[in-house]
This record gives sequence, structure tokens and C-alpha cells, in this order.
Amino acid sequence: MELIGTILFALAAFLLFNVLFALLYILSKSAGIGFYRWITHDGLLDILSFPIIGLTQWAASSIYERYNWFIARVLLILYTILIFMLSIVSFIVFGYLEDIR
Repeated sequence: MELIGTILFALAAFLLFNVLFALLYILSKSAGIGFYRWITHDGLLDILSFPIIGLTQWAASSIYERYNWFIARVLLILYTILIFMLSIVSFIVFGYLEDIR
């Protein structure tokens, strides 16, 4: 149970970082790309930072390449809402598992 709780907490924390990064991307595409390049200025850091902000980087770059800026931002807002809800569910399940223990 402790392992599952730890995994759920880490998943919720990673999703919360992705929510914050997605909000940065919603504000400005260039700010999101600039922040990602600043965080991952080396090849190894690109691999290490993937669980933290790589999901949003992949989703945002795919959305911005495919759609115009208005539709891309609407889709990013929906994406942000989805990962925020997943983060909340993960924190709730983590709290439930901790209460059982």
C-alpha cells in the first residue's frame, strides 16, 4: 500500500507541475518554449525532466503545430482542466490510502 500511495502522490505532483506549465503555455507559446529550453538546455536534462513537464510540452507543441492560436488555446484549456482533475483524483486516492494505513 505504501508503494501505491507513493506512486499516486508522485503522479499527482507531476500532473500539478504539468498544470502550471500548461498555464504558462496558454499565456504564451513563446514563453512555454523558452521555459522548456531553459530547463532542458542539455540532452540529459531533457530525459530527466520528461516526467515533470514533458507531457505538456509534447501536447502543447502538437496542438500548436496542428491548429491556429485560438483553437490551440481552447484545447490547452481543456487539457489543463483534464490533468487538473486527474491530479485531484490522484491526491484524493492518495489521502484515502493514507487514512487506511
